[in-house]
Amino acid sequence: MRYTLRLTHGAAVTAATGGQTAPWASVDREQELVDDWSGAAAHARRPDPAALNYLHPEATALIESLQPAGWQEQDGGHTLIFWLEEGRDEAAEQATLKALGRLGTLIAEPEPEGWDEAWKQYHTPHAVGRLYLRPPWFPARDDLLDVVVDPGQAFGTGGHATTRQCLAALHEISPGSLLDLGSGSGVVSLAALRLGFAPVWGIDNDPAAVEAALLNAAANDLAPEFWVGDVTDPANDLPAADVVVANLALQPILRLARRFAASGAGSGVPLPAHLLLAGLLVEQSDAAAAAFPAFRVAAQTVDDMWAMLHLVPRL
Repeated sequence: MRYTLRLTHGAAVTAATGGQTAPWASVDREQELVDDWSGAAAHARRPDPAALNYLHPEATALIESLQPAGWQEQDGGHTLIFWLEEGRDEAAEQATLKALGRLGTLIAEPEPEGWDEAWKQYHTPHAVGRLYLRPPWFPARDDLLDVVVDPGQAFGTGGHATTRQCLAALHEISPGSLLDLGSGSGVVSLAALRLGFAPVWGIDNDPAAVEAALLNAAANDLAPEFWVGDVTDPANDLPAADVVVANLALQPILRLARRFAASGAGSGVPLPAHLLLAGLLVEQSDAAAAAFPAFRVAAQTVDDMWAMLHLVPRL
């Protein structure tokens, strides 16, 4: 069943639990809104470049609690579309759907026949340097290194600009050990192994993402080590690696920076020879670079609105 939730544009939205005006509901019409197809809610570019927040956090939290097969944003994040299996009528789910309906207009309609196969047309292979990232229904290419990613598991298929930036940068780095922070579906970890990096570790705070990464690793007959953890928490030990990839967002990157002290001993995290910071809006790159004083910017790449920083330790 397809659900479409239309939230109020630029006006107050009544919170589901009390009739109070939600503080996040009023959005300046002049703000530039950005759609994010990857499963996280769209965000608004605000005067503070460090602010990267859900446009309607209560709505997205409620949708996440339903554990949908996926969702997407339209209309700058004011329209949220998600899918639930038909026949689910648990009382808690119905209560959540009613709460969503109080945040805007919620419409439920069945998908047309054949929708379960039609979605595949939106997932196509991507060639990045020597790598070929493909869903399992496309054949491998003999001239490129094969990485199979099941988009049904979500959490990244290699098509997003930030992932492509990280993969392109890895082509320019001599292979060594690699730590993938915020590993999602495991695309970067698996591609790194194909490029000769080893050992490779991947960490993500979402157990479902780690499960998807393990399934993708098995499909590629590769064996990186994945585990669940908050990479910004000093209580979680991180292995020393020659290369660290952090395809996150500005706020977790800033929290991560505290773990890399100038001496290299901060929170037990030694300085890698190469640190790739991605998931940044172009206007956030200066703030991200400044948070890592023990490093200098060796290169910066820009793809539309996204920037990636390649940092190396200062001599």
